[in-house]
Amino acid sequence: MMQAQANKILDALLAAGFDEGRVTIKETDVNELNIAHNHVSLMRTTQSQSLSLMAIQQGRRVTASVSSLDEATVQQVITDLQRDVTASPQDEAYAVAPDQQGEFVRGPQSVDRETIAASAKGLLDARSKKYPTFGIEECAVKHTLETTTLVTSRDTGLTSSLGSYGVMIMGSSKDHHGSSSFTYTGGELEALPAQLADVLDIDAMMANSVQETHTEMIASKFTGDVILTPMAVMDLIGWLTGQVSDLALLSQASVYQNAVGDMIAAPALTLSNNPQGAGQAPFDGEGFLVRPVTLIDAGRLSCQLPSYYGSRKLQIPHVPAGDAWRIAAGDVSRADMQASVKHGALVGRLSMGSPAPNGDFSGVIKNSFLLENGQRTKALTETMITGNVAQMLKDILAISQEVSDFGGYQLPWLQVSGLRFS
Repeated sequence: MMQAQANKILDALLAAGFDEGRVTIKETDVNELNIAHNHVSLMRTTQSQSLSLMAIQQGRRVTASVSSLDEATVQQVITDLQRDVTASPQDEAYAVAPDQQGEFVRGPQSVDRETIAASAKGLLDARSKKYPTFGIEECAVKHTLETTTLVTSRDTGLTSSLGSYGVMIMGSSKDHHGSSSFTYTGGELEALPAQLADVLDIDAMMANSVQETHTEMIASKFTGDVILTPMAVMDLIGWLTGQVSDLALLSQASVYQNAVGDMIAAPALTLSNNPQGAGQAPFDGEGFLVRPVTLIDAGRLSCQLPSYYGSRKLQIPHVPAGDAWRIAAGDVSRADMQASVKHGALVGRLSMGSPAPNGDFSGVIKNSFLLENGQRTKALTETMITGNVAQMLKDILAISQEVSDFGGYQLPWLQVSGLRFS
């Protein structure tokens, strides 16, 4: 049904005078239970649909998105695209995905509302028994089923039915010492466990938060190590993937513009995509199948990640990698990693804003603890670290044996040297 409708709309695009076209139809069903201020606040079911069009005429590209698929709306959108395309800049690098085929069914295709309710109750019970001073400000436990059809005028036809459970939790702690800063975690799951606090680092998040109500500043400036928790490692990966994607590459601003094949990180680091992770789509928004990719292989940059347009514009390989990443586990336990730090910090969140084009940054570390002579001591406040993100990848001293699974992301703890604290 959806594929026939998508092909009909594609035919209408081409009949309107466009040379190439892409049509994407999505239908999304969400069953969600919300928690607010330590109490269940809402259980709801939502359904939505969307239509996204991309069309090319004489090297000019236009796009549009609407939430209705009725015939009159579709015809109006196509008419608007005909009007707008004349004002679009001309670029021969514009193109649609060719020759991609597949039908995919992944993850739980139906919702178990009783399990959602039981998981939420278990989480609330765990909080009240183990961490009564931690308050859940917001939490969502949900099942999502997303059905997608994507077709192009270059013989691409893709369909997927993608189901997953998702959890997002945010909160803070309050006791006689004061209040902690907000903290959060979340991710995607193939199935909800009996004890929700046992996954997605939820228990560790609450355990750390209740120790953050009494914070101190560092006594003086120093240079030392950081141990980045998996949530902080996500920030590091986000910067890296941004550097090898369109925005940086097309503006010639990437520190890795011509670095494929170069050692850009410590030899211990191998970073790959995770296309089989919970909630991960089998194809990307451009219409390309996502296949296994190793971005960094034992410290060496293996490829870049331009879009199809970016790859054609820059004449470099197109590597559809998706949005999920995993770092191979190391050979050092978290305990041994911490014991090796003479002076530094365990960093839960790395708020570094937008680093300079060369990777220089200065940012506040949050949900963090001082490490002294191998021991975790006081929770930190108003503490900044300064360094260079590209250099941090090279200065990785150790990677933990333990890996946290967030569904798409599977990440260990990283120990990095040479950060300046103030």
